[in-house]
Amino acid sequence: MAPNNSAPEELTDGEILAAVLAGDADQYATIVKRYRRALLNLAYSYLGDAQLAEDAVQEAFLNSFKWLHTYDSRYSFRTWLWRILLNVCHRLREKSKRQPVNTTTLTSGSDDREQTSILETEVPCQALSRLIDGERRDQVLRLLDQLTPIQAEAIRLRFFGEMKFQEIADAQEIGLPAAKARVRNGLLQLAKLIQNTCQELSEEHVR
Repeated sequence: MAPNNSAPEELTDGEILAAVLAGDADQYATIVKRYRRALLNLAYSYLGDAQLAEDAVQEAFLNSFKWLHTYDSRYSFRTWLWRILLNVCHRLREKSKRQPVNTTTLTSGSDDREQTSILETEVPCQALSRLIDGERRDQVLRLLDQLTPIQAEAIRLRFFGEMKFQEIADAQEIGLPAAKARVRNGLLQLAKLIQNTCQELSEEHVR
């Protein structure tokens, strides 16, 4: 009989959590490894500071481990964990208020044309993904604070927290169509903010 060289199937969240609750606490390290990057991105999108984001994620994991026995397995563990992080981020933001948006640093020189071109030629979600992955990430994060809180949170959950629309709906306690609408409307508003800023800066260069 030929040996089976295939890798073992990855454990589901439910299987890992069951093992943790049964006494194998070390298994929770798998959960931390699985979701740390997405949680760090989400925390940074709220706090704008790498160390604060790290602190928030560590606290969220500690709280989730401490209160794991209260988790209802009928619902998404990701959503439950993400909501814990959001609560931590909201508290930390109250303790350390972020500075007002400095839109004058959004673009300069040739970047004005490049940034505007991105938003004119691509749908908003593609444009935002490129800006988030590029050098303008921090400026985009500051502009998020000009959106309504619910729209900004939906965008953060979608693009930084890597959540599916249904998970966003569950996290915000709304229906799926409403979650999709919040993300889309937020993206359109964010695109307008960036375009307006680019236009204002272009006009200043002409004067």
